[in-house]
Amino acid sequence: MSADPLRQSDSVTRFLLKGSFVSIALRIGGVALGYLAHVLLSRLLGLQNYGEYVVALGWALVLALPARVGFDNSALRFSTIYLEDGRFGSLRGYVQVAAVAVGLSSILAGILMVLLASRFGKGIPFATLVWGAVTILPLALLGVGSALLRTTRRIFAAQFYDQLLRPGLLILLVGGTAVAGLALHAATALMFTALAAALALGALLVHLLRVLAPQLRTAADYSHWREWFSLSIPLLIMGAMQELLNQLEIILLGTLAGPREAGLFSAAWRLASLAPFALVSLSVVSGPLVASAYHRRDRAELHRITSLSARIGLAFAVVASGLLLVVGRPLLALFGPEFPQAYPALAILLGGAIVNAFTGIVGYLLTLTGRQNQGLLIFAAGLIVSIALNLLLIPPFGIVGAAIASATALSCWNLAMLIYVRRVIGIDTSAIGLRPTGPDKG
Repeated sequence: MSADPLRQSDSVTRFLLKGSFVSIALRIGGVALGYLAHVLLSRLLGLQNYGEYVVALGWALVLALPARVGFDNSALRFSTIYLEDGRFGSLRGYVQVAAVAVGLSSILAGILMVLLASRFGKGIPFATLVWGAVTILPLALLGVGSALLRTTRRIFAAQFYDQLLRPGLLILLVGGTAVAGLALHAATALMFTALAAALALGALLVHLLRVLAPQLRTAADYSHWREWFSLSIPLLIMGAMQELLNQLEIILLGTLAGPREAGLFSAAWRLASLAPFALVSLSVVSGPLVASAYHRRDRAELHRITSLSARIGLAFAVVASGLLLVVGRPLLALFGPEFPQAYPALAILLGGAIVNAFTGIVGYLLTLTGRQNQGLLIFAAGLIVSIALNLLLIPPFGIVGAAIASATALSCWNLAMLIYVRRVIGIDTSAIGLRPTGPDKG
């Protein structure tokens, strides 16, 4: 006898709400620790060194995404299905292939970062770039390991190591240096960033291997490797584009205007990222649920997951944006006396964040339903818009121009995905949450 649909619906809703509460609480803690770490770094480094730090870190964050080879996103689909269907041999093969692929690609990404950033970076010391490149490997593996934990529905553990432990360790390392009276430079700060990520990764791997130990005892099955890469590679490019969209303004400001402007924009961007972080927290919970519901072709459950996520995310984004507009200047001043200059950029970025929250988890409806290639095209168009606007607006307007470019590109690709998903899949992922229409057009 099949499960009662109403009871199943209530179960999904309860898990989503409970998981979202845990995820949001963890994100609040993670954002607070990240904010504290950057305030501490900006105070100890000074604006010039802090600008060099965030530019090199921006390169590392951008390249850590392709270094994951898309396995952090494809895990939400393959690991969820393999665990649900009891295909543990395929799970073990997937995990092993992912680990090797991410390790090799991280080394290549680190070499690429040093070559590119030393050529196009404006006055960034070589040692700073090298330590930024070293950071890529632990960051990439943290992303994949966290995604695997998400598919086991361990919501707290899936975020703890990256969101809380990593910035907490960085604060301890940087704070210890300050207490000891030692000088701190951008290269040293990035060395500590790499070490904190590596320690957090070690703790995550111990937890992950303990959780999956029974399933991973089965002999590995590599027969689906073509399917893994056929999904992971487009997701890799999409992830790289999305992170590049996030970091593009910092990188281009560092190139076109210098580290000082990049440092100011980074502080504004960091504050603006508070607005949609409830939606990001919800996506941690909803990703495996979306993969499972689509695998079962349960459109009603997809509608419940997406509409609830968007409504909670939008409500939080509106309230958070209002508060940040009120207290934005004092919060920016914590970074240093010059940072309140970034307030206009903060206000513009918050507009883009609200549009992002309104459209909901639209990206998951593309990547987890086999439409990653269409999503890739939309991201590519968004990236072109962002690059063009940044090149056009940064020279005359500085960080305000960068903020306009960022908010516009973010709004464009989110709305384009929303329209496409509604027409093709029939699901409205936005906060409006219109009921499903027509069959999935495959």
